[in-house]
Order: sequence, then structure tokens, then C-alpha cells
Amino acid sequence: MKKLNDSQGNFWISYADLMAGLLFVFILVVGVVVVKYSFINSEVQEQKSSIQTLAKEAAKIQEDAQMLKKELKQTKEKIGKLASVKSVVIERLREKLGDKITVNTQDGSLRLAANILFDQADYTLKSDAKLALTDVLSEYIDVLMRDSEIKSNLESIIIEGHTNSDGDYLRNLELSQKRALEVMKFILTLQPNLEKDLKGYVAANGRSDTELIYENDVEDKLASRRIEIKFKLKNDETISEISEALKDK
Repeated sequence: MKKLNDSQGNFWISYADLMAGLLFVFILVVGVVVVKYSFINSEVQEQKSSIQTLAKEAAKIQEDAQMLKKELKQTKEKIGKLASVKSVVIERLREKLGDKITVNTQDGSLRLAANILFDQADYTLKSDAKLALTDVLSEYIDVLMRDSEIKSNLESIIIEGHTNSDGDYLRNLELSQKRALEVMKFILTLQPNLEKDLKGYVAANGRSDTELIYENDVEDKLASRRIEIKFKLKNDETISEISEALKDK
């Protein structure tokens, strides 16, 4: 009877140990599950936060893109308006001077033959040349200086002297500079009421033989000897470059 009781006692002890072991395993499994769940949940929260952040960044990028698109459109419109000023000037010059002298359709410049204006190797304006230039140059200056919109965009009026390739470069440079200066002086005397204003715009440059004119790859010596009168608008080169860059945008 005692052996039976001992066997039963051992059984219950073994059973208790087994249950304790199972409980430990169960607790361990539950702990692992809880830890894993916490880890997964943390990752989910991080991913959710990342997705929300990415969504906000995407929305910000889209908003910035719309803003840039709007600014690009405004810039194109502004550049177009500024570029149109030059077209207006050229058209008005052509209207006023078309029958008297050819106006360059690209930049609005005038080209005057040096042999008509000066004697060979001289820089003094001929008397008959002054008479011919008075009407032409007066109207050229009127277009640039008497229109408020054009004048507000005007940067300079440039008189350039050019020679052909005959002779020494430095001597031709001096001659071309003196001829340009002579024409500039003449322009300033044409309209005394504009002289004070014109001083801030007019400049004279000698170019010597750096910009020769060719016909069929042969220098046209007569055409190379010339005076060119041109105007430059504010930010002219920048506007041209930006217009080219924005052309296909």
C-alpha cells in the first residue's frame, strides 16, 4: 500500500513538473510572440510614418513644381514683353527710315559707307555728308529717345567705326575711333534739346579691321570701311539667352 502511495506521489510530482515546464514554455512562447508583435508593430508604425512623410514630401514637391511652372510662365511672359520692345523699335525705325536708308531687320542698326562720309584716311565729316545724315540721324534718335517705353528700356546708342584690312591695325584703330567720335559729336549737335539726355547713352567705339565684310569669301574693302550706328536695350544679351533657353520649355 505504501509503494502504491509512493508511486502516486511520484506521478503527481512528475505531472506537476511537466505542467510547470509546459507553463514555462507557454510563457516563453507568449513572451516571444509579444516581443515579436511589438517589433513588428514598431516597424509598421515606422513604415506608416515614413509613408506619411513621403506623402507630405511628394505633396510639397508637387506644390513646388506648380509654383515653378507658374513662375516659368510669368518669366516667359516678361521676357516676351521685353523682347517685343526691340521688335517695336526696329519696326518704328523701318517705318521712319525705310525710304532713306536700310535698317537691319535683326538688330535695328544703320550701316553708313565711310567713303561717303569721309575722305580717304581722313576723319572729318564731309559737308555734303552732314546734310545727308541730318535727317536720317535725327529720326533715328527721335525713335529711341522720345518714346517713354523705349527710352526706359534703352541702355546705349553705339557708334562704331570700321576700316578694311589695308594698312596697320593700330593706325586703323585710331582712324576708326576718330571717325566714330566725329559722328557722335555730330549726333549730339543735331538736337540741342536732347544733348544733355543723349550724353548718358551715346558711345563711340573704333573697331579697326576686326569685323571685315566678305563677299563670296573675298573681303569687300569698300563695304568694310563703314560707320555702324546701333542701339542696345537693358539686359539685351541676357534676354536673348533666356529666350533661347526657354524656347522649348
